Amino acid sequence: MRKFLYPFLTGFILLITLSGCNSTPKETTNGWVKLATKTANFQTDTDKITINSLFNSNHYDSLKLTCTQGSVQIDSIQVNYADGHVQKLSTLGLLTSNSSTRAMSLDRDQNKIKSIELTYNSIGNATLNLAGVTKKAKLEIWAKKSTETNK
Repeated sequence: MRKFLYPFLTGFILLITLSGCNSTPKETTNGWVKLATKTANFQTDTDKITINSLFNSNHYDSLKLTCTQGSVQIDSIQVNYADGHVQKLSTLGLLTSNSSTRAMSLDRDQNKIKSIELTYNSIGNATLNLAGVTKKAKLEIWAKKSTETNK
């Protein structure tokens, strides 16, 4: 029994450790942290990005989106906080490749973000994607650490 139990437990602990390291946001030199990367389909889509509070205890005061490939129409951005408060951010519409939104202020920088809901669609269609004319948009969600609460 021990012959099978030890390798199983070792593998399980290794898996939990590696997934925790992978889900921990990586900070850049200017305080911005990449929370997630999403690929937009050629249709309207809503994605919910859940911030893993087990591995991330940071508070953020700003949020921005960066388009790294293709073009994407941002329809809505909703930030859900751990205390139940919901903040809807104004959207700027179309993002093209290598462009970013402005830094959008969060009104609860003392509270943790529970999740972020994005509604968007990639500009183009599947036929043009197969032909190599347009690509699905890739979108990065960035947050800036609050200097007051992350000392």
